[in-house]
Amino acid sequence: MALDYVAKTLHPIRVAVWGEEAMGFLGVPTILNSYMLVPSEADFDSAVKKLTDANFLLAPWSYGSIDPEVLAKRSEITQRVHRKAIPQYQMLDAHSARFHLPTSNFHPEKVVLLRSSYVEMRPPTDTLSLQQFTCHENLYYPDKLILLESFIKALLKDSMNIWRSLLGCWAISYVYCTLMVDDDVLDSCEDAKVREWFNEAIKRGKGGLDRTTCTKRAIRGPSSAS
Repeated sequence: MALDYVAKTLHPIRVAVWGEEAMGFLGVPTILNSYMLVPSEADFDSAVKKLTDANFLLAPWSYGSIDPEVLAKRSEITQRVHRKAIPQYQMLDAHSARFHLPTSNFHPEKVVLLRSSYVEMRPPTDTLSLQQFTCHENLYYPDKLILLESFIKALLKDSMNIWRSLLGCWAISYVYCTLMVDDDVLDSCEDAKVREWFNEAIKRGKGGLDRTTCTKRAIRGPSSAS
């Protein structure tokens, strides 16, 4: 499995699993487009070096695009679409390092190292925080609460765009609707903006969101949380 290969390459650096792979571990049927991993802030540069030294291919272009040399060979329409998409992922791009695996035998090939300061989540550092993760070697899978809170904190840092909408979809369509977390799951969150965005998104106190018809569309957060 590609993720096992990545984990062994990063060892002994501990990383929290984020994004689609983290949701899939919890039981969400997602289409895996990349492996998103979060080392501690102190380990970020070392993690980048480990992948580089192991011949992982640095992909400094936007997460929402492809190698500019490859893109230049595509049609003008394709190039235009990519140029339009790139600014939509500016926040993600600025807080991550993106790689392709050194062999095409693994799919997906994209590996993304995220800054823990951006997603406001990191590998557990003590016994208490360890209880919120499931550990497999040096991979740490967050529970539903930690993942939901992290998605919302990340989206609140961005303006309304494709990436923010995708994060909203992950938070509501996947974690809230598919994993069936309780409406009050974030009531103890210290960040009032996170609570406000979540309560508005699930229409709490306004009839509630029908989870049975909640689709995988991107759900836009309330304007008051922008």
